[in-house]
Amino acid sequence: MPRPTSYSRLQVILHWLVVILIIAAFLLSDQMDDWEDMPADAALPLHGILGLTVFFLMLARLVLRLFHGAPPPPEADPAWQKRVAEATHWALYALAIATPWSGGFAFYLRWEEAADVHELLKTLLLLTAAAHTAAALYHQFILRDGLLARMGLRRG
Repeated sequence: MPRPTSYSRLQVILHWLVVILIIAAFLLSDQMDDWEDMPADAALPLHGILGLTVFFLMLARLVLRLFHGAPPPPEADPAWQKRVAEATHWALYALAIATPWSGGFAFYLRWEEAADVHELLKTLLLLTAAAHTAAALYHQFILRDGLLARMGLRRG
């Protein structure tokens, strides 16, 4: 299958929706400070609902990525940068799926170790997303190679 030159409209929409939901979940994470004291049949707080939504949207994004593909990195990028970019993208998929999964285990099973894993995965997700964002901004404003146009943003 030939690689597309840009992401599909649905891929772009899901990307930005997941970004917004992850930021919102992070900002609402204090809702879970007393998760161990919540009754087992308590309604899932908004933080958890957002996480669950991210989980399912990321599964949809993964399916789209596997069937639609992704555009190739810029030709001018050195091979090592292309490998790092590919690894970073797959790490983001894995972390954005595993982080809510671990949060669900912690909340529903009252499993302290899962809560610890959730905290670690959250930190790794945020650091990986920050690196991803920094690389995108580097391409946009330093290299000026129009990379962000693939995600629905124009060259600037």
